[in-house]
Amino acid sequence: MIKALNNAASGIVAGQKNVDTIANNIANINTTGYKKSRADFKDAVYSALINPENPQSAVNLQQGSGVLISSISKLFSAGTFIETDNPLDFSLTDDGFFAVENDEGEVLYTRDGSFKISQYEGEQYLVNQQGYYVLDDNMQRITVYGDIDNMKADSEGYITFENDSEPMFKIGVYDFANKSGLEAVGGNAFSETDASGQAFSVNAPIVKQKSLEGSNVDIADEMTNLIKAQRAYQIAARAISTADEMEALANNLRS
Repeated sequence: MIKALNNAASGIVAGQKNVDTIANNIANINTTGYKKSRADFKDAVYSALINPENPQSAVNLQQGSGVLISSISKLFSAGTFIETDNPLDFSLTDDGFFAVENDEGEVLYTRDGSFKISQYEGEQYLVNQQGYYVLDDNMQRITVYGDIDNMKADSEGYITFENDSEPMFKIGVYDFANKSGLEAVGGNAFSETDASGQAFSVNAPIVKQKSLEGSNVDIADEMTNLIKAQRAYQIAARAISTADEMEALANNLRS
């Protein structure tokens, strides 16, 4: 009976993490460039039930030990695209990430292209919402000259200003062999890991100016998943109550 309690309890713990994941998706439905997460499950270790009179009978007598969360996966499908009038807003309509450099000099990657201009030591730099430097296709900080209202970007991310014959810079776009291996670090950003592989430059990205990518969260799907998770949680809680009642009955038996 204790095994039943432990199994059902594992279902409650895993179910709570699933609800937490869904709730985080719903909370970020309006977050620019957010990629939704999904909780994946696996069954726990099995033990053999041995009959002392016939030990060989345990071969097909196995009892499970509940459920575990195997991973929290990021889903990198495209979100909805929102048109804006801001020349510093950019979106990627295909694969890839913008590269930014944080305060510690670490390079992070993001789908959030809502950029700003920051003044530092007499220079104008292109930065993101957190103040991190946006990097070009050579992993260098982008210095901006000229009137921002006259800034134009082509589909590959080359930036020119009015009356310029040559592009001033190209916004860096990078991708990974295994995006699922990226580590989410908050602030709409990801960091490179051994599992993701090294970032490589996308030679012909599809960059769109005056546009932002919204989250890829579908509220209808998330509400459906939330109802399923709630039902599973309730069933696991009911299994605990049932096992507890049966344990009480067994304890009250009289020979």
